[in-house]
Amino acid sequence: MKTIRAQLMLGLLSGALVCTLVAGLAIYRLADRESNEQSDRQLKQIALALPVQLVTNQVMPATEDADDMILIQVWDQRGWKIYFSQSDLPLPLQPAVGYQNVSFAGETFRVYTELRADRQIQISQPVWVRHKFAVNMALRILSPLVVLLFALAFLIYVVVGKTLAPLRKLEAAVATRAPNALHIIELGELPEDLLPILSALNRLLEKIELAMTEQRVFVADAAHELRSPLTALKLQLQLAERSSTDALRATAFVKLHDRLDRSSHLVHQLLTLARQEPDEAARTLTDCDLYLLAEQSVIDHSAHADSKSIDLGLTGDSVSIHILGNIEGLGIMLNNLVDNALRYTQRGGRVDVYAGVESGQPVLRVSDNGPGIAESERMRIFDRFYRPDGNASWGCGLGMSIVKNVADLHSAEIHLNSNANNVGLVVTVRLSRNAFGIPEKNK
Repeated sequence: MKTIRAQLMLGLLSGALVCTLVAGLAIYRLADRESNEQSDRQLKQIALALPVQLVTNQVMPATEDADDMILIQVWDQRGWKIYFSQSDLPLPLQPAVGYQNVSFAGETFRVYTELRADRQIQISQPVWVRHKFAVNMALRILSPLVVLLFALAFLIYVVVGKTLAPLRKLEAAVATRAPNALHIIELGELPEDLLPILSALNRLLEKIELAMTEQRVFVADAAHELRSPLTALKLQLQLAERSSTDALRATAFVKLHDRLDRSSHLVHQLLTLARQEPDEAARTLTDCDLYLLAEQSVIDHSAHADSKSIDLGLTGDSVSIHILGNIEGLGIMLNNLVDNALRYTQRGGRVDVYAGVESGQPVLRVSDNGPGIAESERMRIFDRFYRPDGNASWGCGLGMSIVKNVADLHSAEIHLNSNANNVGLVVTVRLSRNAFGIPEKNK
């Protein structure tokens, strides 16, 4: 692909060349017309300047310049030849007086015929002589234009180079930067055309710096959180190796499996959180049925609920509601809410999932009758790796952070409340009214 400089140079020089050629053609046509008019007057003047008396075979001075070749022919009233300037070109006498073009001997002649007393005078000139004269005249006029064209080309080269200098300055400022230099670019005075590009580039650098900072924090937190379970795994394995009886060894392996489950859960949550990190603008929104998502989440967690004798299901007033959203993200959000509810709800408890519309907004809700979360700690549960004190169930503190990321992606609000009897936890996700895709249908 050609550079902007090459395109400007090519376009401007081509335009200048075309204009010069058009001007040259116009000058040639004008010169040709002027040449014809001047030559016609010359033919008539020659006819008027002939001597009053001409005798047969009288010799007239001949021109030495072939380019100015003019044929003079004179007849008497009887049609007898009185004088021919060139006997090798015996043009026939034309019956009409005045100017006319005549073809003879493969050439075209411009002929002027005049009757004077007892004589018939005919002055002729080849047309190519006129054209040649017009070409010479046009070339003399075009010579300054050609010089002007070269001067214009040099001027275009200088002006284009100077105009693109700020762009090259911006290019150099970006090219010479280190990979970790993400501070904004300051170049002083710039043309107004480059200011939007510079502003957009600086905004991009700010976004990249923010993303890299978040990534560094995430990696540091993940490394910190992984260190403890891996250390615990190694210690538990050493205990299993040192067990002296089968009963102690069996107990050690049970605890080892528990540690492995916790580590596997932590890695799974870390990977899920990492998938939610990319720029939300890159995500594709599709038609999603919140009821089907809630139903699928209940089905996926039914085995876990049965293992703890927890009553898990959809509320009876749930309806099919279609929105435009990221179906994978919404599914991850629901799974984490249901998983958290099951994890912290006591055996024999209850977890309800709701999908529907409230106050014109699509709503997803997961409620349980477990121990709940103190009101003073509710906003902190969205922080990565934060777990409220006093929880007997193990976890990694990433589930609600993932829920918050998905909610932010859909411009949704998350509300944390207790049930009517002030027990358990109710997590309500209210999506934007703009999220509606296909009108909802009652299930």
